[in-house]
Amino acid sequence: MVMGESHISTDPFDENARKQFHEGIEMTLMGWIKTSPTLIGFGFALGEAFSIVRTGKPKSLVDTPREYLITTVAVGLIVLGVLGLLGAVIQCGWSLMRFKQGSLTTYQRPWYLSALVAVLLMIIGLVALVAMALP
Repeated sequence: MVMGESHISTDPFDENARKQFHEGIEMTLMGWIKTSPTLIGFGFALGEAFSIVRTGKPKSLVDTPREYLITTVAVGLIVLGVLGLLGAVIQCGWSLMRFKQGSLTTYQRPWYLSALVAVLLMIIGLVALVAMALP
């Protein structure tokens, strides 16, 4: 064993390995349960703050490209939060199903939900940057 490496048992009958695997699944889901409401809250706050700033106009009107883009960013954050949570629940269900079937020893490539959300957040950020640059 090389210095700095640690050995984690993948024996499905090893109770410690089963416990660690189950806790890992649970911690991942809890991370998404914390992250998704934050995205939803930021989207809602952005939409409401922008509505307050543009006083004198009806709330339902979107008549400039900047207003359209800011509304798109707000809705995008809300949708991303909801879809992130849905994806985390599905991923957790799949992982628990594999865990119960005893495939703890088989490494399967994980679904890269975090990377997908990061890319979508970059796109939403670029749309927000364009919205800020418009008159």
